[in-house]
Amino acid sequence: MSLNFLLLKQNLKLRACVLASLACFFTVQTSHSSTNLTPKLNQTAYIIPGAKTQAFQYHFPNGLRLIVVPDNRNPIATIHFMLDAGSNRETKGTTGLAHFFEHMMFRKTVGAPEGNYDRVLNSVGGSGNAGTNDSFVTYFTTFPAPALETMLKLESERFKHLDLAEPYFSIEKGAVISERKLRVENDPLARSQEFLRAITERGTSMEWLTIGTKKDVQDMKIEAAKKFYEGFYTPDNTLLVIGGPFEHKDVANLVNKYFGDWKGKLKTQHTKLPADYFTRDLNKKFICSAPIMTKRFRFVYPSSHFDLKSIIYSIIFQSLLDDHANGTFERRLVKENLATDFLFYKTYWQNQSYPIVATFSLSKNQSFEEVQKFWEKGIDEVLNKPLTTKIKKQILKQLAVNNAETAERMTALTNTILDNTFFLKNFNAVGTAEKIAEAATTESLRQWIKENLGKHKYYITGIVPQEEAISCQDFFNDFKKSHK
Repeated sequence: MSLNFLLLKQNLKLRACVLASLACFFTVQTSHSSTNLTPKLNQTAYIIPGAKTQAFQYHFPNGLRLIVVPDNRNPIATIHFMLDAGSNRETKGTTGLAHFFEHMMFRKTVGAPEGNYDRVLNSVGGSGNAGTNDSFVTYFTTFPAPALETMLKLESERFKHLDLAEPYFSIEKGAVISERKLRVENDPLARSQEFLRAITERGTSMEWLTIGTKKDVQDMKIEAAKKFYEGFYTPDNTLLVIGGPFEHKDVANLVNKYFGDWKGKLKTQHTKLPADYFTRDLNKKFICSAPIMTKRFRFVYPSSHFDLKSIIYSIIFQSLLDDHANGTFERRLVKENLATDFLFYKTYWQNQSYPIVATFSLSKNQSFEEVQKFWEKGIDEVLNKPLTTKIKKQILKQLAVNNAETAERMTALTNTILDNTFFLKNFNAVGTAEKIAEAATTESLRQWIKENLGKHKYYITGIVPQEEAISCQDFFNDFKKSHK
């Protein structure tokens, strides 16, 4: 079961991937590693129900975890790094470092000229990108399979020997400053969301946006960047997934050749959330204004709990919410002129905090109070509905369709095993979603709703047009003064 299905069900986008149509098989030629560290095959598992493709998980003595997904249907390969080095690893004064490395990792390495990464990647016909979030940073490439060793050598250089030096440090720092101006400072909605986030996530490492605060980005120093790189770009903090037409043992040997001597050990644990974090804002409203035309509201149900069951139950809940004679919940909102759109999801990509969120967009003349009533009425209606065989069959069918689509693409298979391992902490999650859906009962769902979506278990954030509330900046300043 892929988290991609869950994102699709909750109206978020699937990862896009494109594969060639030819099929062949490559045997990777490996030489003896220069290190005496030996990778250990730790576990083998099927990725999705009914599919023959297996994943092989290796553990290395230096802490690196490798998952190999052999797939000989196409001559395409992918390398995907996932590190627990997102913005929640930062502290006040050094925010923005996690995202900064998303830029810097494509620059110079020790012993290689500037531009070498892009030059080599382009020369083999590959493509790549990176992304940063609260709880992770990810780097991924897709390329012709015969270039695997070339790409592993290239990747090892930047993960082991990144050259954090001028002028490239200042060049990328300038790029981040420009990006922040474009995405945050010149975007009234994003800037307002930054103020609200600083309030609701106060005292935590989620208090700032991933891109960092304006002051911290401007004041960023090479010494702080080096400390972050050495502290979090370590083998024991990294999950590496490789897919393509390979023998898994050959891939493990190649990874050992180029990453077996990767040194470094994670020494910093995640900062714990404040003791009252999950209750301190319940029943509160944080509403402020910005120069925007529409209204945006979020109902946030704080939760420290995350597992596959909580996601499946959130999907079952929405399925029942949408199972109505007058259409889906969103369609009814629009039809009754209460809101312009609606989104419901269970957060899974953060660390320690996994809220359930319902978001609503309203036009200027639509009433928030009416939306709140409609939402709470919808929850009550689901509480009084039975979980029918029809609904369960619909969900199982959607899971089966998603599994079939995933099985067709090697990159989708690698994304699935990566999600299961990194977020769900379950390498062998195959079939678990189906079992949870089949075992769900009306009583267990009602209990889940009462525990997670009760009437006094949420807080509200809102951004409205300027004439309807105090500005978000003034709201933030007033909040800081009252909470000194």
